[in-house]
Amino acid sequence: MNKTEQEAVNIRPMTKDDIHAVLALDWKAGRTGSLLSYKDMVALNLGESLNVSFVAEVSGKILGFVLTRLAYLMIPFTEVCIVQGMLVDPDYQGRGIGTKLFEKLFEHCHSQGINTIRALVEERNEELQQFVQGLGFRRSRIVNYDKTFER
Repeated sequence: MNKTEQEAVNIRPMTKDDIHAVLALDWKAGRTGSLLSYKDMVALNLGESLNVSFVAEVSGKILGFVLTRLAYLMIPFTEVCIVQGMLVDPDYQGRGIGTKLFEKLFEHCHSQGINTIRALVEERNEELQQFVQGLGFRRSRIVNYDKTFER
């Protein structure tokens, strides 16, 4: 991607029409074991008020996305934007696309009075941890506990 293409990166809200392109990008990145499925993407209710996901595109081709959802957590309830996942096409990583996606997310949350954005990052994904820390995220004081059931 040259400088002209970089300037032409369009960040826009994700819609249901983007589901297939997002899943194809996820597949291309080799994340076939990820949680992304068509059913999960439809469940996000893209375009609804509680969903603030974005895609990055150049010349109509989706090159990245950030999947987010608004939630009300803790007591007293606090509105939080949860970053559930993000990905940039492996062929375009390191070119500022991920940063542009998050800048758009920050701008949106700030304009809506959402003061907390929480990024869910796997403990072993050091590369993504470094990326979000570079954007100003810090480890939370919240400890997450999961209970899972065998299938």
